[in-house]
Amino acid sequence: MGKKGKSNQAGRPAIPQPVATASPAPSALVRLMASVSQVAPLVGESVPEWSEDIVKEFVTKLPEGDRSPFLTFVDDFARLGARAREVVDEVKAKEKSLADERAAVRADRDGLAAEKTSLDAERSQFNADALKLAAERDEVSRLRSELVGTEQKLALREAEVRGGLVLEREASLRVLQEQISTLERQRDQLPIEIVQRRKELLEEARHEAAQLLETARQQAASLEQKEAELALQDVSLKRREDKIRVEEEVLRVRQRNLQEDARLHAKDLLEEKETEIARHMREIDRLRKVVSRQQSELDELDALRQATGDDPERLLQEVESLREKNRELDRKLQEMRSSQSEGDARELREQRDALQRSLDVAMGELFGLRQQQEQWKLSVMERENAETMRVVLEKHKALLGNAVQELRAQVDDLIDQGKEATAFPELTRMDKELALRIPTEPVPALSTLVGDLQARIAYAEDKKQLHFSKEILQLFVGGLAMSRLHIFQGISGTGKTSLATAFCAAIGATCTVVPVQAGWRDRADLIGHYNAFEKRYYEKDTLQALYRAQTEAQTDMLHVVLLDEMNLSRPEQYFAEFLSAMELSPAKRLMTLMESRPANGAPALLVDGRQIRLPPNLWFIGTANQDETTNAFADKTHDRAFVLELPKQVPPAEKIARPSNRVTWSYDSLMHLFDEAGRKHTTHVKKLLSALDSSRLTKILNDSFGLGWGNRLEQQMVRFMPVVLECGGTEALALDHMLSTRMFRDGKVIGRHDKRADDLRIVEEALNAFWKDTKLGDIPTSCLTAIEADIQRLERGG
Repeated sequence: MGKKGKSNQAGRPAIPQPVATASPAPSALVRLMASVSQVAPLVGESVPEWSEDIVKEFVTKLPEGDRSPFLTFVDDFARLGARAREVVDEVKAKEKSLADERAAVRADRDGLAAEKTSLDAERSQFNADALKLAAERDEVSRLRSELVGTEQKLALREAEVRGGLVLEREASLRVLQEQISTLERQRDQLPIEIVQRRKELLEEARHEAAQLLETARQQAASLEQKEAELALQDVSLKRREDKIRVEEEVLRVRQRNLQEDARLHAKDLLEEKETEIARHMREIDRLRKVVSRQQSELDELDALRQATGDDPERLLQEVESLREKNRELDRKLQEMRSSQSEGDARELREQRDALQRSLDVAMGELFGLRQQQEQWKLSVMERENAETMRVVLEKHKALLGNAVQELRAQVDDLIDQGKEATAFPELTRMDKELALRIPTEPVPALSTLVGDLQARIAYAEDKKQLHFSKEILQLFVGGLAMSRLHIFQGISGTGKTSLATAFCAAIGATCTVVPVQAGWRDRADLIGHYNAFEKRYYEKDTLQALYRAQTEAQTDMLHVVLLDEMNLSRPEQYFAEFLSAMELSPAKRLMTLMESRPANGAPALLVDGRQIRLPPNLWFIGTANQDETTNAFADKTHDRAFVLELPKQVPPAEKIARPSNRVTWSYDSLMHLFDEAGRKHTTHVKKLLSALDSSRLTKILNDSFGLGWGNRLEQQMVRFMPVVLECGGTEALALDHMLSTRMFRDGKVIGRHDKRADDLRIVEEALNAFWKDTKLGDIPTSCLTAIEADIQRLERGG
């Protein structure tokens, strides 16, 4: 223990060594040690390795005057340690209590859910008891009825008794009286039981109602708490949304920076590749010079070979021959040394020296030839390597050229994308691609147009012939002059969609098919909408068709937007702005797409960069079915449209010849023909309308049905009837169609429940009289058919 004390004191300041020897109070030291052991874990420290002996030794060594304050300090420290321990215990207890309360809240919540389920079950039981009580009430009523019947029977029996059957039926009378008494007691008891049961049920209901109220109060408090939590969550979500918006803005900035970095990187890469290409070009020039120099050396080598006989092997053989001669001379010289005199030896040495010099000269020439031969071989190898390198470099140059072209294309695309970052990408693309006008052809005269159109429509679709009568096509062409909105009605299979698509194919018009959906509510479903986050307009097919019709390429062509199943949703909602715009003059037919002009540029044909014009060369054609899944057309739509009821197709008696050519009819030419027909027939049409306005038919419709001719109807007739007449139709055909689709339809003259059959017969008589007075010839078939059908409905009581 002493060693531990020393090791513990090694890391702390030295303790002074007092000289006093008095023993300290043991209780203070005990409290000090306890406080240290309690406080140390609270502050995350290990308990000091103090022993009571060490502390006592320390206290005894303190001076007498310092010992009492030190013991007081020890008491205070021990008290504070104990208090700290108590506080920590209190905190832990509160935390445990809070956890228990949370568990209790969760249990209460589960209990409330279970109680709600139980209350629902009790409510169902209460309803069942109520039904049972009602059944018991019915049983009481039945018993009362039986009692009345029994009393009647008793009365009969009493009459029988009075008739002489007293003795025989006394016993049965007593039994009956007992039964009557029993039933009367039961009858008297039933109201009491009913009242008692009612009280019990009411008490149970009050108790359940009190429980439900208490539960409702608790649930209301819980809901308020949940609402507060949801409010906090909403605040948190808003903060997250703000953070997301900031992050999205940062991402957009990063995207722009990345695009700029990509452009700069592409530019640097392009410059690097161009520098590399220049370096390779210089290397190719150097190699070409090397090849040229080596070619010169080869030429010199060829000249040298020609000068030496063009045979280095022969020279080598001559050198070897000279060496052999030299060796032979040396041998002879040795022989002569032994047999001849010194003078002869001198002469032989001179010959030898001369031969040796000749040999040295030949060896030098041979060495030079061999050196030139080696240089020639090296030159040939270098030339071959240079040629190979040239081919490789040319291929490398071609690859680098392709890479440079691709990089230039990528840079151009990046630049174009930066320039084309527009809110209307498809409309902007049309500005570029539809700049050259498509050639069109003049429309044939209206007197021959219907026959030509009938033939072209008949063969417009592959593997299928379409048969529309001339009367239908005469009305259809008149409708083109009358309104930019057509509605084709008829049973399934009559060719509503086929007439529109085949007409476009026959005359070279552009047809955009738009399937209408049942959930459409506003114009965004038809033309698209602007996404402020992406800064882009979602251009639907209808918007693109409106813009395409105005482009320079197709401004003289006819365009059709086919609204398939138009009345699956209400046109008065999603088509409302178009209906309103059609009432304006062509110059004012504008639709606002955005509140302000886009920052990145707008398509050229948008007005003020944010409005699109309804082009005059575009028609809307809607197909409509009448069943439980569709909506009826409101007067707002019906009165602005040309409505055509299509009958079943019937093949003509004579075969129609197939047209030999395809055409693209001119819109301006067609409008010119319509204007010519108007100038030719408008006066006569206005006289007919004036007669109609002053006729008895008009007076009856006005007085009895509250209907009259508006300015819109008169204007439509003035545009419609002249074209029908010029196409070969009759006044009766045109007027009958307009009256049947405007007046003699459901909700106007027919289909009403406030009129009688006699009222319709009066209208029918007036209509026939007008037809006869104006000498229109044919009868108004469509109007009379509608009147007769409605008369039959009224007579049946429908």
